[in-house]
Amino acid sequence: MKRRKLASLAALKGTLLAATLFAAPAFAQSVSADGAKQLQDSLTKTFGPALFDKGIVSITPQGSAYAVKLDLTPTFAHIKKSGVTVSMDPITYLATPNADGTYAVTSESPFNYSFAKTEGDDQSSVKFTAACKSSGTFDPKLSVFSSYETTCPSASAAVSSPQSDATVSVGAITSKITGVAGNGGGVTISTAGTMSDFVETIVGKDKPLTIKVTAKTATSESTAENFQIGTVLDIIGIAAKAGDKADIAAQQGDIKQKLTAALPLWNNLSGKVTLNGVNVDTPIGPVTLDSIEENVGLTGAVKQASYGLGIKYNGLKLPDTPVIPAWAGPLVPAQGNIALKFEGVDLDALARLAIQNFDVTKEPPIPDEVSAQALQIVMGGQPHVTLSPSTLSAPAGALSAEGSMNVFPDKKGTVIISTADLDKLSDALGKAQVPNMPMLVAFAKGLAKTADGKAVWAIDFDGDTKAVSINGQVLNPGTAPGGDDSDNGGNGAGGGDDNNNNNAQ
Repeated sequence: MKRRKLASLAALKGTLLAATLFAAPAFAQSVSADGAKQLQDSLTKTFGPALFDKGIVSITPQGSAYAVKLDLTPTFAHIKKSGVTVSMDPITYLATPNADGTYAVTSESPFNYSFAKTEGDDQSSVKFTAACKSSGTFDPKLSVFSSYETTCPSASAAVSSPQSDATVSVGAITSKITGVAGNGGGVTISTAGTMSDFVETIVGKDKPLTIKVTAKTATSESTAENFQIGTVLDIIGIAAKAGDKADIAAQQGDIKQKLTAALPLWNNLSGKVTLNGVNVDTPIGPVTLDSIEENVGLTGAVKQASYGLGIKYNGLKLPDTPVIPAWAGPLVPAQGNIALKFEGVDLDALARLAIQNFDVTKEPPIPDEVSAQALQIVMGGQPHVTLSPSTLSAPAGALSAEGSMNVFPDKKGTVIISTADLDKLSDALGKAQVPNMPMLVAFAKGLAKTADGKAVWAIDFDGDTKAVSINGQVLNPGTAPGGDDSDNGGNGAGGGDDNNNNNAQ
């Protein structure tokens, strides 16, 4: 998580400015005090005067550019009452008007951020610092940067919690944002970043434990497809200008209309993070990975919504230590890939239901009785989790799996496990110094079926009734070696009597 934050904080400098310039006049102008006032007036009409009255934003002419200063200190002041202190150094951008109505933007302000909670038992703190430079082009017609690049020669962070202290250092960081027009007023925003020489040291407080994590390089990329950023900024502006709840209530009809028209808010969100040359120093020795990759994908509020997660790794090595028995080595999966997807929820219907019934003047804003309608929508879609073909590969052999499981209202599912290395895996498992392991291996081999040269186990299960079958063979609680057969007469896997059939119901 910290590794992602370090890269994303480098991009944050650009996104902060986007909210400042999106309402700017989309034409070139000579830099002057009048031009600065025109920029300020545009923002005031959209977000209200508080940004300038409180000193959060200031715009002044500076040579051929406008100096746009963001100082979030006033927004953090009220937090101190809860024993929390947050600070971030002001950031100054130089925005130069271009002939086509865009702005050339540069900044050399360092990014320094700190957080501290000093009251109560859960005292914690975070401090982040990075000397970064950035430049790019902001397009008011898109309300985003058409391009924006940030580079940091290094960055560091310190994190403290009741359980541990951690220090983080990073070498060079680069980040790039691009934005292009999408459909229906949306914008497709893409990011790409790199990071080198990551080092994190964690020191335990409750226990004398030190863990050091290093990574030679890290890369990240993400895409928000057809994001309706104009609508989001419009709604933020309405809320910012509203004096109180009554003002928002008077405009919530307009807000609902804008939100409904903007659905699904985005088409797809996707992201990938890859770490290379990972080393984790543990008390029993180093754990290393050549690479590990995580992929995520999330649709917008559409009828066939889905969320996907994929993890792929390569070159996993455990420490050579007596703590890990020799027989375990051939069974450690050095490579693996796992892909899951959650589907079956009509987010479009749920979003419209929530928007339609939202009323800021009520508590809660969405009535409790709406929950029953939302539940019917969820049940109608039969949410389920799908395991796409996934594999774990160890020196002794590889196991593959795929399947699906209903999540609601029933919890039935099927997982198919297969291997082309049954004999090698059986031999390696037979050497494991684990009670009943030889019987367990023999039991599993006896249940396997052969298809296309592979041993296959099709496992059907019901989470509500606890019924399980493998390749059509119903399992009772005493089926596996070492189980208690007292309730079924010891029929085990070979039983086909009425008692077993009843358990399968």
